Amino acid sequence: MLTDLPALRAALSSALVALDFDGTLAPISPHPDDARPLTGVHQVLRDVRATGATLAVVTGRSVASLLRVSGFDAVPGIVIYGLHGVERWENGRLRAPAPPPGIGELRLSLPEILTNIAHDAAIWIEDKELSLVVHTRLTAEPDRLVEVLRAPVAEAAAAAGLEVRPGKEVLEICIPGTDKGTAIRELIRDETAAVFYAGDDVGDLPAVREVNAWSGRYGRPKLAVAISPHEMGPLAGLADVTVPDPHSLIELLRQIIGDEAHR
Repeated sequence: MLTDLPALRAALSSALVALDFDGTLAPISPHPDDARPLTGVHQVLRDVRATGATLAVVTGRSVASLLRVSGFDAVPGIVIYGLHGVERWENGRLRAPAPPPGIGELRLSLPEILTNIAHDAAIWIEDKELSLVVHTRLTAEPDRLVEVLRAPVAEAAAAAGLEVRPGKEVLEICIPGTDKGTAIRELIRDETAAVFYAGDDVGDLPAVREVNAWSGRYGRPKLAVAISPHEMGPLAGLADVTVPDPHSLIELLRQIIGDEAHR
């Protein structure tokens, strides 16, 4: 609930503000390369940093992809976690593991698996180097095809030592054992006084759970925000508040910042 808003605002100088990108700071686009942050997002992020808060973007994109479409490297002090926490970028320095051994073989075999099962040329594979994403968003039946492909793609991923993470009209084959909750655990420090997190999809569930658990353990304020045009999105029941779209999230952030960034 927004009853935590005054406490969050009071603790902002020692808070963590962590945000998803696609569907949160930018509208969902049919193709990832077409996404752009909403007008005004860069200034809001700068204002968050000006309060003294720790600012992070935690995305399923690779860091390279996010920087290419967002220009967030121009926001001073921002921390970016890519691939659901696998990559970490700060001040021009990227931390990333070596590609998992099984991904090369899967890169070769996955197109044939998709063709044999789905028979739809509009399905395509996004190669993030450390993960592979099966996109059904451009097909006539994206949700049905995700369900049709879920089990065989998961089987192929498991054989390669990887796991499948579902999302909006996508199946992401990724390194197991790391998720957005991993990023939140790294970002929260002993001195963190409050946490704000916003996201819109299944991949944000571990982050929201981590924020809720942290607040419960330490009794410190938090605000977990779901972005969904209705109340029954993936984060329903876990988030404190739901807003209908990225525009509404930006207005909420402006409300929280208030005059703090300019004092």
